[in-house]
Amino acid sequence: MKKIWATFFYFLSLVILGFFISNLSKIDSPLGNFRAELWFICFVILTCSFHTPRQIIKSLINFNVLKQPATYFYIVLSLLLPYVLLMLCVNYEILLDKRLIYFYKHGLFQQQDTLAIIHATILNPIWEELFFRGVLLFSLLKLMKPIWAISLTSILFALFHPSYWIVTLLSGILLSLLTYKTKSIIPAILSHALWNFYIAYLFFYFS
Repeated sequence: MKKIWATFFYFLSLVILGFFISNLSKIDSPLGNFRAELWFICFVILTCSFHTPRQIIKSLINFNVLKQPATYFYIVLSLLLPYVLLMLCVNYEILLDKRLIYFYKHGLFQQQDTLAIIHATILNPIWEELFFRGVLLFSLLKLMKPIWAISLTSILFALFHPSYWIVTLLSGILLSLLTYKTKSIIPAILSHALWNFYIAYLFFYFS
């Protein structure tokens, strides 16, 4: 029971902390320009401070899976299928935020600066994978069957990215399967980083 309450308090703390950090710019705080870095640091500290999340993450830090060819097959699959879906949605103008489609088709996206690229390809993939495919997924796996744990995790991940929810829903499912199959968070982080690099730089800049 103590572990359940501790895990609940962990998730609640993340929600409260995330809400506070996301609103820093509204209160004219000098930290408002460093929200991504501040959130990443706070997330890591908070996650390491709780036993259950810390143990889940520790068990998923496994680089040996990168020696297995099958791992790269799953990584390629987790990149290729969302890419195909994204292109279909853009070309047929469906299931995506209309502004996103309009900006893409008219080349209105601006090139991302170096700091934004770092956020997108390093910080965001690390904390999102540690949370969604790490703590959240494997906490749910203790309570329900894999299909439901993966589905719920992926839906929450999609809701976290509403502008292109259908793509992140598929990505969430594939990344969850990748982590579940390999029992390592490392391949999912690599896949997520590569995808974000494409979205933040190639997709926006070369559109």
